[in-house]
Amino acid sequence: MTSKKRAPNTPTQKRKIFKYMVREGSINRYEAAAIGVCSLPARVQDLEEKGLIYRYVDQDDIADEHGILHDGIRRYFIDWERMTPEARAYFVGWIYD
Repeated sequence: MTSKKRAPNTPTQKRKIFKYMVREGSINRYEAAAIGVCSLPARVQDLEEKGLIYRYVDQDDIADEHGILHDGIRRYFIDWERMTPEARAYFVGWIYD
């Protein structure tokens, strides 16, 4: 019998997204899916409610996990400069946990 993997819970998904953006500089929906996050916009919105300020660009010709190209794929970036000092301090703590 093969055991099935379960998607991480929402708090874990938020931290995974944040840490990925810190490490890689940005994230899109296909990169999020690869780390177990299915609803990237919802998780980014959750982070925004905690004070994260972000920016994004919509990109074309982005390959999914099957090599199929897509247009209008949103890529999110952390905008540290626009965040409040309190929000920066809150999220910096996530980097080291």
